[in-house]
Amino acid sequence: MKKLFLCCKKLLARKGIVVTYPFALGMWILIFVFLAWILSIRFETNDDVVMLMISSGAYSGAPDYHLVFINVIYGIMLKALYTILPSMEWYTILFGLLHVFSFSLIFWVYSRRIVTAFGQLLLLLLLLVLQTRFIVGFQFTTTAAIVACAGLSLYFERGRSYKYVGLLLFFIASLIRFEAAMLCLGVYAPVMMFPLSGRIRSKRQFLCTGLALSAILILPMLAKIVDVQVYRHEPEWKYYMDYNQIRGALNDNPNFIKLFETGPNYSVADLNDLKNLADFIADPAILKLQTIVDVKKSLDIKPFFDKLQNVKTWICSYIYTIVCVLLLVLLLLSEKMATYRWGGLLSGFLFFILLSWVSLNATVKERVFLSAIIPLMLIILLIITCYQKKIWKVVVSSIFYLLTLHTIIMQTVDMYAVKKEQRRLAIEQIDLIRRCVDCNFTPLGAGLILEGLNPFGVTSVFKSLNVKMIGNGWMTQIPLNHGVMDSHLDLVEKPILIFMAKVSKPVLHNIQYCINKNYQIETTLDVVAEDELFEIVVIKKKSI
Repeated sequence: MKKLFLCCKKLLARKGIVVTYPFALGMWILIFVFLAWILSIRFETNDDVVMLMISSGAYSGAPDYHLVFINVIYGIMLKALYTILPSMEWYTILFGLLHVFSFSLIFWVYSRRIVTAFGQLLLLLLLLVLQTRFIVGFQFTTTAAIVACAGLSLYFERGRSYKYVGLLLFFIASLIRFEAAMLCLGVYAPVMMFPLSGRIRSKRQFLCTGLALSAILILPMLAKIVDVQVYRHEPEWKYYMDYNQIRGALNDNPNFIKLFETGPNYSVADLNDLKNLADFIADPAILKLQTIVDVKKSLDIKPFFDKLQNVKTWICSYIYTIVCVLLLVLLLLSEKMATYRWGGLLSGFLFFILLSWVSLNATVKERVFLSAIIPLMLIILLIITCYQKKIWKVVVSSIFYLLTLHTIIMQTVDMYAVKKEQRRLAIEQIDLIRRCVDCNFTPLGAGLILEGLNPFGVTSVFKSLNVKMIGNGWMTQIPLNHGVMDSHLDLVEKPILIFMAKVSKPVLHNIQYCINKNYQIETTLDVVAEDELFEIVVIKKKSI
C-alpha cells in the first residue's frame, strides 16, 4: 500500500510538457478538423442557419447585416465578406476559426499555470469534451462563451499585449452573443479579483483589479449601444426588434405554457392566436406589439414564489452536475493554501445565482448551462492542481471532476444521435421541396430541419432551389418578410405553401380555425407534395 501511495505521489508530481502557442494552435487545428469530419459538424438549432442565410443573401437575395441576435458590427463584417467572396460560407468559417483560436489559447494559458502532467491531462480532457460537444451542436451562443473564456484567460498573463488580445477576444464574443459573454464574465470575475494568494492584499490591488474588470466592459457596452441605435434609427427594424424581444420572452418563458391552463376566459388575447405564437407561427396582423406586451405584463405580475418553481425545474434538470460541483467546491475550500480558494467559492455561488435568475422567466437551455459552467470548470481545474502533496484530495476531486464531465459527455452522445437522424431527414426534405417550382413556402414551426444541412453549404443549397423560404417564429414581423407574408391571410390569398411534419396537423387546424375567426374565411387543405413523414400543403378558400 505504501509503494502504491508513493507511485501515485510521484505520478501526480511529474512535470508536464512545456506547451508553446504554435504547438497548441497546430494541435488544435488538427483536433478541430478531425472532429468536424468524423462527427459531421452541424448547427445545434435553425437560428444559426437563418442568420447565415440573412448574412449571405440566400434569404432576401442580397447580403444583409441585420442578424437580430448578433451585433450589427459583426453583421457588417460578414456582409462585406459575403459581398467580396460569395462562394465561401463565411458565417461558419469564422466560427470555426474562433473555435480553433480560442481553444488553443485556453490550452496554452492554462498549461503554463498547470505544471504537472496529471493536471495537463485533466485540462486536455475538459477541452476535448467541450470541443466535441460544440462541434456536434455548433452554435453562436457556445461559440461566444468559449471565445469569452479565451479572452478572460489571457488576463492571467503578464504583459499588456496579452491583455489587449484578451480584450479583443472578449469584445468579439460580446458581438456574437452579448448575454453569453456577460454570463462568462459573471462567473469568472471573482477569480480575476483574487490573485494567486487567494486573497486581496491591499485596497490599491482591489481598485486596480476592479478598474481592469470595468475596462473589459467598456467596448462591449459601446457596441451594444451601437447595435441598439442602428435598429432604432430604422422604424421598421425598431418595431421588429421590440416585437421580437417580447416574443422571445414569451416563447422562452415556462410561465407562458401554463397560460393555456387558464381556460377560454383569458382576457388579454385569444388563446387560439396565442397557441399559434407558442407553435412559432403567429399571425403578424393579429398579435401585434401592444397585444403581446399586454400578455407579457400578465405573466410578469405573477407572484415571485410562483416563479421560484422554475428555479426548482432547472436545478432538477442538472441536479447530477450541481451536486458534483457543490462537492467539488466544498472539498477544494478545505485546502487553506489553495490558489483562487475564495474566488472559486464565489464563482460557484455566482454560477448558481445567475442561472437561477435566468430560470425565473426563461428556460435554462443546455447552451446557456454550458456557457456558465465552462469558466467554472476551468477555475476548479486550477484549484485541483494545487493538491500535489495530498493524494486523497486529488483523487476524490478528480472523480467529482470526471463525473461533472460525464454530464456533458452524455449530452453530446444524445445530441449526436439526434443530429445523425437530422442529417438524413434534411436531405429528404430538400428533395421534397425541389418538387415545387416558382413559389414561396414557409415551415410550420420547426418542421423544416434546417440544422441538418451541411453548415458549409447552406447558401448554395437554398440558392439552387426554385422556391423562396419565408421564415416565421423569431422572424415574425421582420422587415425582410414585409410584402411577402404580412398575415395568415396571405397563406390563403397568395397562396404560400406550408412545409410541415404530418404529426403537426393539429397546429395547422388551429391556423385554419384562426383564419376563419379573424377573417371570416372557411378553408380547406390541398397536399402539393408528400413523403412518409412530411408534406407540403396549401390552404385554400373552401368553395361554396
